[in-house]
Amino acid sequence: MVKKFCLAGLIALILFLNLSSAYSEANPYSEEKILQEIIMKVPFTRGLKLVEHKLQNGLYSFKFEGSNPFKNLKIVYNSDNDKLEYIDYYENTFTPFDKNLSAKYSKSESIILAHNLISSITGEEYQFVKSLSDDEYIDESLEKPYIYKLIFKKVINHLIVDNREIVVYIDSHSGEVVKFFGENLSEKVEYEGTKDIKSIGEIKSLYQRYIVPQLMAYKEGKKYQLVYISSLNPLFYGIDAKSGIFIDYKGNDIKEEMITLDFAKLKDDCFNLKNPETIAQDIAKNLKIDKISLLKSGYVNNFYLTGKPAVTYDWNFTSLKDKILNINVAIDSHDQNILHLGFGYWNYNEKNFRILDIEEAKTYVKEHLYNYLSCDFLVAYPMNYRDNKIYTFYRQTNNTIISNNYITIETNEEGIVKKIIFNWDYIDFPKIDNTINTQVAQNIFIDSGFKLYYFITENKKGKLVYIPNSLEFMIDASTGKKIYYSSLNWEEH
Repeated sequence: MVKKFCLAGLIALILFLNLSSAYSEANPYSEEKILQEIIMKVPFTRGLKLVEHKLQNGLYSFKFEGSNPFKNLKIVYNSDNDKLEYIDYYENTFTPFDKNLSAKYSKSESIILAHNLISSITGEEYQFVKSLSDDEYIDESLEKPYIYKLIFKKVINHLIVDNREIVVYIDSHSGEVVKFFGENLSEKVEYEGTKDIKSIGEIKSLYQRYIVPQLMAYKEGKKYQLVYISSLNPLFYGIDAKSGIFIDYKGNDIKEEMITLDFAKLKDDCFNLKNPETIAQDIAKNLKIDKISLLKSGYVNNFYLTGKPAVTYDWNFTSLKDKILNINVAIDSHDQNILHLGFGYWNYNEKNFRILDIEEAKTYVKEHLYNYLSCDFLVAYPMNYRDNKIYTFYRQTNNTIISNNYITIETNEEGIVKKIIFNWDYIDFPKIDNTINTQVAQNIFIDSGFKLYYFITENKKGKLVYIPNSLEFMIDASTGKKIYYSSLNWEEH
């Protein structure tokens, strides 16, 4: 066994020396030195092969790969301040694990491992805040052994920087990191001092003007329950601790008129198409797609929405150079009624549609999607995301938002539609009965308190921001009890 380890170490050393030698022949000494520093500081580089490197605007970019299992690592180094700027490491865990492997590392031990790793790589302080339930990283191989999915946020002046984080996934059996992601690691930020900030009382008074509890039918398992959520408007993020002005996720001030929700009424002649092939062909036609194929269909004995038998269909059109369309339909086995319709559309190149404002987004929904909707009100508002704009339409029935029933349309800065997500259910929802008063719900949200954080804006200013604790929970509309979002995407620490 010792011989094997010695041999493996010798091979790794030879590979490293060969890599450094080959690299130094084609690059200046400074680049070779940077590469060596990266290899010494970032443990994921061990056993990986450098497959790509380039210099652009003072940033050195290195790409590494490995096999058995496949590993991918991208590192960006900022030569201006001699710091790592970006790390994205991924290990393919889709190779099945031995299902009998046991967890040798506890969650607390994994947090310590991840914290020490982050400190050694970045040289800065990060604090564990939450565990992540990552729906995009789910596979049977991840169930045993368990993968700890940990979120760490940057700490400055003993305060958490809310929009700067590092994600670390750790295998509970081996203790090895299978995913590590961090960006903006070398940025220079001017942080505000903690003097002259508003009191909690002043913040409560400001917050009360903007919080409008919204009733929602929220699905937990196979049952819908009525809950209050604090706000539907994703523009609102926090309150500037010094000015008292509301800011969005970029740190921009939110204007008063942007807080107001907008409503759109669909046509009154809506109808349901019951033939799944007709539905798929009709959607493809509206999206200007000529050919789609049935991927699979099957009988479901216990459909998750109703608990009754249903038949499901999945249709697909894929062209990586063009666009992607996935459609799924579920139909009740007995009365042939549609239970669920959903589709995702990703358009990369063609300029089929152009939506420049909320009115054009409404028009598109009415003209192209109304056939698949029940004739209820939808709540709509625009949201800026990076250079894109997102128009979101939530389903509303009897003044109640239906969770997970929505349309989102995402456009680029030129207004070209890049993505459409549609999710709609055709089932009976709970009736509004014996719910607590809206004012009572508002008081619960407001009295939950606020936490002081740093928030880094686009111009690299570290603002002090109060973020309401009410963003972490919903309220049971019948009992008034808080329901934390651990059952959605986050597990509370």
